[in-house]
Amino acid sequence: MAKSIEDAGLLSRFGAGVSLLSEGWRFLRGHSNLWMLALVPVLFATVSVGTAGAIFWVQLDEIHSAFQGVFPHLEATTWWTWIWVGPGQVLFFLLRWIAVLVSFAVTLIAALLLSNLAAAPFLDALSERVEAIVLGKAVDETEGLADLLGDTIRSFGAELQRLGFLGGLWVALTLLGVALPGAHLLTSPLLVAITVLFLPLDYAGFALDRRGISFRERRVWLREHLPTMVGFGGVAFVSCLVPGLNLVVMPSLVTAGTLLVLRTRTEVAIERA
Repeated sequence: MAKSIEDAGLLSRFGAGVSLLSEGWRFLRGHSNLWMLALVPVLFATVSVGTAGAIFWVQLDEIHSAFQGVFPHLEATTWWTWIWVGPGQVLFFLLRWIAVLVSFAVTLIAALLLSNLAAAPFLDALSERVEAIVLGKAVDETEGLADLLGDTIRSFGAELQRLGFLGGLWVALTLLGVALPGAHLLTSPLLVAITVLFLPLDYAGFALDRRGISFRERRVWLREHLPTMVGFGGVAFVSCLVPGLNLVVMPSLVTAGTLLVLRTRTEVAIERA
C-alpha cells in the first residue's frame, strides 16, 4: 500500500496533491498493459476538445459582444472626465477579455468532462486495474456479458450524476452573473473554484464508486483532505487548459485520482458523515 499523506503538514499535503498528476503519468508509463485502456479516453478527448474549441472560435465575436453588453459603457462628456473614463474603459476592456478567457476555460473543462462521460467504462476499468496493481490483487478477466453491461451502465450513471451536479452549479452561477449587474465579478472566480474542487471528486470517482461512498460522504472526504484536493484539483484544472496536454492527460488524472483514494482513509469520511 502506498504511504498515507494524511499526517503531513498543510504545505506538504498541498504539494502531494500537485504531484499526483506526475505520479499518475509515471505509473501509466511504467505499466504498458494499461496503455490500451488509456488510449480510448485520449481519442474521445481529442474529438470533444477539438469540436468545442472550434465552436468557441467561430462564436468568439458573439461571445465577446455578449460580455460587452454586460459591462457598463463609459463616455467622456468633457475633456477632464477622461481622468476616470480612460482608466475605466481600460479596466472594463480587460475584464471583458478575462470573462471571455474564463468562458473558454469552462468550455474546455466541460468538453473534457463530457469526454469523461463517453469514456467512463474504459476509465473505470483503468482505475480498477491501477488499484489492483497497487494492492497486488488479481483482476477478473472472465466477466460475462451481463457483468460487463452492468459495469458499463453503472460507470455511465455515476459519471452522469457528477456532471449533472457540476452542470447545475455552472448554470446557476452563469444566470446569476447575467441577471445581477456586477455579479459576474464574483461568479467567474466561483466557477473556477468550484471546478477545481470538483475535479478531484470526478477523477477519484471511479475508485469511490467501487467503495459505495455516497455523495455526502465524498463531501466530508473532500473537506477532510482539502489542501491535497486543492493541489490536485488546481494542477488538473491547469493541465486541462494546456493545448495538447489536455488531450492526453485524462488517463493520468484518473490514475492519480485512484492513487489519491488509496492514500487517504475514506472510511474516516464515512464515520464522520
